[in-house]
Amino acid sequence: MESVWEAVMTAGGLFWRAFWALALGYAVSASIQVFLSRGEAARYLGDAKPKKVGLAMLLGFASSSCSFAALSATRSIWMKGAHLIAALAFMFASTNLAIEVAALAFIFLGWQFALALFVGAPILVAVMAAIVLATRPDALSQRALEHAQEMTQEEDDSADQLPQHWRDRLTSRAAWQRAGSAYLMEWEMVWKELAIGFTIAGAIAALVPRSFFEALFPTGLATWLLVPLHALLAPFLAVLTVIGSMGNGPLAAILFKNGVVFGGIMAFLYSDFIVPPSLKINANYYGWRFAIYLGLVFAGAAVVAGVIVHAFFGVVGLLPTSAKSIDDLAAFTIDYTLFLNLFAIAVSGVLIVLSKRATGEPGEAPAPAVS
Repeated sequence: MESVWEAVMTAGGLFWRAFWALALGYAVSASIQVFLSRGEAARYLGDAKPKKVGLAMLLGFASSSCSFAALSATRSIWMKGAHLIAALAFMFASTNLAIEVAALAFIFLGWQFALALFVGAPILVAVMAAIVLATRPDALSQRALEHAQEMTQEEDDSADQLPQHWRDRLTSRAAWQRAGSAYLMEWEMVWKELAIGFTIAGAIAALVPRSFFEALFPTGLATWLLVPLHALLAPFLAVLTVIGSMGNGPLAAILFKNGVVFGGIMAFLYSDFIVPPSLKINANYYGWRFAIYLGLVFAGAAVVAGVIVHAFFGVVGLLPTSAKSIDDLAAFTIDYTLFLNLFAIAVSGVLIVLSKRATGEPGEAPAPAVS
């Protein structure tokens, strides 16, 4: 019982440490969602040229969202005319370049990991694009797109109902009320993922001995073999833990503390789209054949990108040399976290009030433009 209590307190402490980053990140994300139309985005993403793929990543960064929301947005812009590679670049960027994901990496792992998310995102997209171009899944992707169109009723692009110019939207009461509803919807989509992620992290920190990680991730090997091996094992661990982009930060900190190398941690962070819930969502959208194909593409891109990022950071001398203490991360102390959390609670309160005024009940407004 003492160990169970320690696991609960560790999970709670880790969530307390991360709450401000999550809440403020979702507030920014929800606000941006209201001012960005999926239809407008798709019109500029019709091919796989580097310029269009770069624009897709920029739009993905702007739409900053959880893994499940990114899957929905990707399906929507693909159905509205975006090229498959551009749509997938949008999807990768919307989580791996998400403000809240980078903030969690900074909090739990350190600035090198947060920087690596931004450095690694274009590498991840480039590897993904190379795999798609090499495998040329034209017939498979066409059937998947037809499946999505058959299974999905045309969604209401609610941003198009707002003032057309973004400056007018900024001063629109309806737009900010919609942003409040979008904020609640973000939490509704990820609270289970977060609960699972932090609970697993707390349990592992309190109950799992270091010898387990040493057996799972060998350490007594040459670097040229160790980094690819850890990167290759990372997607399998991501599948087993069933944690997406918003819940894998605490567990990544525990893995790094227990000897998993930098490249393996980055491959683990990049593997948020191959967890079973994500595969099931893609199967619902496109059918199982295309969902499995996407899962293999995502896993391959995560492994290769993790190795490349590790090698690059090693060359420039930025590999982290020490891990943060899990006990320190989970401790409840009066420091900057307290004041940032109080500010985040205040912002959350304002957005919840806006949502209630929009519909009479929180969380019942029409779906945001990029959810």
